[in-house]
Amino acid sequence: MPYFKKLFLSGSVAVLIILISGCETDVSNHADIKDTESEKLSGDTDTVKDTETGTDSEKYVDTSGTAPKGCGDGTLSKDEACDDGNTESGDGCSANCLYVAEGYTCNPPGQPCRLMAICGDGQKLTPELCDDGNTDNGDGCSDLCQVEIGYKCSGSPSSCDKTVCGDGKVEGAEGCDDSNPIPFDGCDDRCQVEANCTPGVPCSSVCGDGLVLGEECDDGNNLDGDGCSSQCKVESGYKCIQPEVEGDLLVPIVYKDFNFAHPDFEVKAGCDNATPGMVETTLGTDGKPVFKGSLGDCARASQFNDWYDYTSTDGSVVVTTLKLFSDEKGGYVNRWLEDGTSWQSVAESWCDNVTCSNCSCAEACGTCSWGGSACCQTFNEVAGQPFFFPLDGKGITPISEYTAAAVGPIYSGGGYPSEADAIKAASLTPPSDYVYSHNFSFTSQVKFWFEYHKNVKQVLNFVGDDDVWVFINGKLAVDLGGLHAPVEGEIDVSTLGLTDGEVYDIEVFQAERLSNGSTYRLTLSGFNVSRSECRPDCGDGVVGLGEQCDDGVNDGGYGECAENCKLGEYCGDGIKQAEFEDCDDGNFIGDDDCPASCRLVSID
Repeated sequence: MPYFKKLFLSGSVAVLIILISGCETDVSNHADIKDTESEKLSGDTDTVKDTETGTDSEKYVDTSGTAPKGCGDGTLSKDEACDDGNTESGDGCSANCLYVAEGYTCNPPGQPCRLMAICGDGQKLTPELCDDGNTDNGDGCSDLCQVEIGYKCSGSPSSCDKTVCGDGKVEGAEGCDDSNPIPFDGCDDRCQVEANCTPGVPCSSVCGDGLVLGEECDDGNNLDGDGCSSQCKVESGYKCIQPEVEGDLLVPIVYKDFNFAHPDFEVKAGCDNATPGMVETTLGTDGKPVFKGSLGDCARASQFNDWYDYTSTDGSVVVTTLKLFSDEKGGYVNRWLEDGTSWQSVAESWCDNVTCSNCSCAEACGTCSWGGSACCQTFNEVAGQPFFFPLDGKGITPISEYTAAAVGPIYSGGGYPSEADAIKAASLTPPSDYVYSHNFSFTSQVKFWFEYHKNVKQVLNFVGDDDVWVFINGKLAVDLGGLHAPVEGEIDVSTLGLTDGEVYDIEVFQAERLSNGSTYRLTLSGFNVSRSECRPDCGDGVVGLGEQCDDGVNDGGYGECAENCKLGEYCGDGIKQAEFEDCDDGNFIGDDDCPASCRLVSID
């Protein structure tokens, strides 16, 4: 609210010095500015503190129709806070040239006023979606002043709180909330929208699911103002791309824990090969495998519907992510340790004498594992996890049922050594907190969506023991059911008759039902599952998230934008520029001792 700063007499002329203060405490979009500013300029009362006496007093200022002479001519005079060459409100400079809206700079005079915002200064100004006073990521408001997934933010400075996915309320960066935190049902565990898939036909991709299909962009949320709109349109001032996945790939996964009392687990059966035909070739209406019937001891189940039922609230259902690492060949695969350390298999070359004089390998010669002859050892990295126990310390299984594990030939090179012996033979050093007693008896489900490209080789490879089924487009593609030693399955997506450019889902269902070993390897090759990444386009004249300014030229100057869309000298930097400013209190706020124009306007 504009208010009197000081009134004094100079001869017969009364001089009124006014702080032109913009009270725009929330300029969350351009459309709000004009209405708010018009209201401020219609005349009102305001209680302010006299800076000399320290007392509050009520002042009345009627600014309507009192524009100084020359207002709108593009020349800034001493009785104007701004002059952008017109007498229109809603563009940063009021119609009477006495008011600069918060978050705007109106320099140089005669040019249109422009937005400016400094992410991290605690003042939430257009185009910022939040500003919590820092540029840290992971606290709800990102380094671009964008609300992060899992948070809601309000106020200036912004206060960010975690949202509760599953409470039935769509808040903050949530795109949905179906009253549960379980993914794969249309709304994932972070309350982000998932694609809708029906077996046998392409999935329907909806805005906000992170899949760019028939859309200008999709950044995985339904927020406006972050570069990709709630209608999946690229917003003015931004460029959006779908980058290749770099670094780790996190795939959502749901586990369900069982104890030994369940009749389908700890079924003692010595089976070495997978038993196909346990489940129907199409997923059921609930999106889960349909059991056809037991096929002997190696492939039996009396309560199959329990395996992938996630309605239980007893702690048996665990939702998390599976970390896949780049294999440097365009694929992603899980590994032995969470830090990316790969398992090693041992390869031995035999030598015909203990002196190793005729050995072709350069490694040290030692005693062969199968006898007294001499041999040299080499180690080969093997992808996947030979000891897959994701529910150690989780779920409902009591510690008394934890069991030691062994590993089969795929990872041991031969035989079924214990975990400790296999690690020693592979010359690997486990972490200091590594344990050798594990929680067996669990199921898992992985699901992700991909766009099929006929000219890209898209392959899924899997290694597992006990039951493994892979469904693509709701149809059974890999069938490794039953109790068995680790076996491998692979599917080339191009063989499935899919339509180029359409979106499909891949689901991997697994069960670990026998406490001897647990092996799991998931390899994805040729799939780009990244969502749109939108960044401001510096130099286009539109201020985007993370930009302090953008005047389209960015050549610097007082109140103007410099290179890289950063501000140089400006009103609000806390440094009084005597040539241009009467005050500078280090902010863009108008309703304090120094207005948003940094000019104490005098009207003669």
